[in-house]
Amino acid sequence: MARWRARGGRPGPIVNIAHLELGRHQYGGALQVRHLLNALEDGVHNHRLVTAAGSDLHAWAEAEDQPHAALKFRGEHDVMFVVRLARWLRANRIDLLHVHSRRGADWMGPLAAGVGGAACILTRRVDHPPPLWLRWMVARRYLRVVGISDAISTVLRDGGIEDDALLTIRSAIDPVRIDAAPTVDVRTLIPGCSEDAPVIAVIAQLIDRKGHRFLIEGLGGLRAKFPDLQVAFFGRGGLRKELETAVHAAGHADCVWFAGFRDDLLSLLPSVSVVVHPAVREGLGVSLLQAAAARVPVVGFATGGLTEAVVHEHTGLLVRVGDAVALSAAISRILADDELASRLGDNGRRRIEAEFSIPVMARRYAALYDVLAEEI
Repeated sequence: MARWRARGGRPGPIVNIAHLELGRHQYGGALQVRHLLNALEDGVHNHRLVTAAGSDLHAWAEAEDQPHAALKFRGEHDVMFVVRLARWLRANRIDLLHVHSRRGADWMGPLAAGVGGAACILTRRVDHPPPLWLRWMVARRYLRVVGISDAISTVLRDGGIEDDALLTIRSAIDPVRIDAAPTVDVRTLIPGCSEDAPVIAVIAQLIDRKGHRFLIEGLGGLRAKFPDLQVAFFGRGGLRKELETAVHAAGHADCVWFAGFRDDLLSLLPSVSVVVHPAVREGLGVSLLQAAAARVPVVGFATGGLTEAVVHEHTGLLVRVGDAVALSAAISRILADDELASRLGDNGRRRIEAEFSIPVMARRYAALYDVLAEEI
């Protein structure tokens, strides 16, 4: 496989930086952009958000008076978005475009930057190799490609990105926000849930790779041991009807709550017994970092960035990918051992404070911008 080098090119210092995030909802990637923009106060660069008009991030920027542009965006095949973005970049004298999302941004962003006179970098949050078309499109556009975990950076390196164009800057969370959120017992929201029932939470989009089916498969054994068990699926996605059908067919409709997307998740997390993440692929898993910050143990598959978000036997338990029996056994082990659950939760909180803080992430990006200023 031919190797390729991410490049860009625009003379002059970096002063004005635009951050491109086109996600419609405030899932993990969009939240990371929020955290970064809130923390980037280096006094050297001017930061502006570029997002899709009508998105949740657009509403946040308006409410928080965050410098931003909300551009019309019709989806990942909206070729005219390249023109709109290029015009905006040139009109606002943007020196560096930092592309944060996919949804077409990963190929439209560098094209617009080339026309608009800006250099360009990419933060990549998914752990599958860059497709051939993407490599071809951006082969000489990006100055750097940032993986949000070592696992993603490894995939990118194996896919042909040279080491001097690649670095890792981990995603981060703010544990203080979890501490400050008013605590709400999730049991009070689940229909028919008793006040002392164990609650498993899956916090992920309802899509195939998040692996909800593996938890559903193992629920029978778990309910035999823990008759009051309740399961909360937090998130939206195209598989909701299919998953609801699977839950009904397995006879678990009385214990599975499809909670949808909730903006009070931080208030609910501390009352959850175990966060389960049965994803078969994962870049890092911000929801797992949030769980750790809330002192909630995590169970998941040992794949991709999950092995960085969770330390096996220290902050949670990891099992072989796709093994529903092992997943169920790991959950059962934590639910049956309060001392183990407490130890894993406390270790998780300490690790978040030491390794996944927002100031650390922001300082690393600011340092990257400074390095790029010397190169272009």
